[in-house]
Amino acid sequence: MQENRLELEDGCLRWREERGRVTVLGMEGKLRRLTVPEEIEGCPVTEIGKKAFFNCGSLRFLSLPDTLEEVGSWAFAHCARLERVRMPWKELRLGQDLFLGSGRLAEIRLEREQPAGTAEIAALLAAAATRMDDPHLFSIAEAGSAEWLKKWDARMLVILREPDAVGFERNVLTGEEDYASTDFNRFTNEKRRAKARLAFLRLLNPYGMPEEIRLELEDFLRSHTKGCSTEEAWEVLLLEHTEELPYYSLFARLGCVTADNFDAILQDMKEDHPEMKAYLMRYKEENLGYTDFFDSLSLDLF
Repeated sequence: MQENRLELEDGCLRWREERGRVTVLGMEGKLRRLTVPEEIEGCPVTEIGKKAFFNCGSLRFLSLPDTLEEVGSWAFAHCARLERVRMPWKELRLGQDLFLGSGRLAEIRLEREQPAGTAEIAALLAAAATRMDDPHLFSIAEAGSAEWLKKWDARMLVILREPDAVGFERNVLTGEEDYASTDFNRFTNEKRRAKARLAFLRLLNPYGMPEEIRLELEDFLRSHTKGCSTEEAWEVLLLEHTEELPYYSLFARLGCVTADNFDAILQDMKEDHPEMKAYLMRYKEENLGYTDFFDSLSLDLF
């Protein structure tokens, strides 16, 4: 069957037509943003083929058309820079592991009338596609419903409560080549970091979240802050979110920054991240009940 090319500004879209319907096969070039058209040469775009955008390293934003009916397996897998996807909010035939290995994906926005919680649903749906290891959670038709949120939270709690050592022996016995997967301390550290990422994400997107779950997530982050026996909540913040005010303000408000660990937190930050450092210094003055001459000098620098 003939393959065609639709020329774009920074590349091209590969496609084929069969019986008046178009399947997108992939792209070429260094496209950062791509809006797949609703039709090509008068035919509706109804399918994204298997592995169509597999390992597209440049792609950051992708918008899919309302005419879409089917998405093949691994269509957007291992897109290392993909951050945002727009999809039609309707029942679609979906393959497996659509976003496998696309770890930066932060938002899958579903377009329709703007209901309450649209941005939060987009963040939770992206996590369902990349972090939750449960294909049933990636449901376009159910996303945002009370039942879907209940399932999302239930799966999150399974992950959060699972002992950190679970899965380690399997990695060793199956001969995982990744050293981090066969070193016990590194394995359990990464498990706790994954849990901290989910806790941060849900607390920052609390749409439909029960109070008892909120309290459990807050307690988890406080129990893994700087100065605790394990510090993964602080590590995730320091390594991944120091330029994001919602993350470090939440961290402080939850009581993860204390008079006892404040100096150690600043020491870890070294000379980097001036905005976060200035925020924490103000937080210390306003909420921890004291300041000093050297802190005042430091604040003047930012």
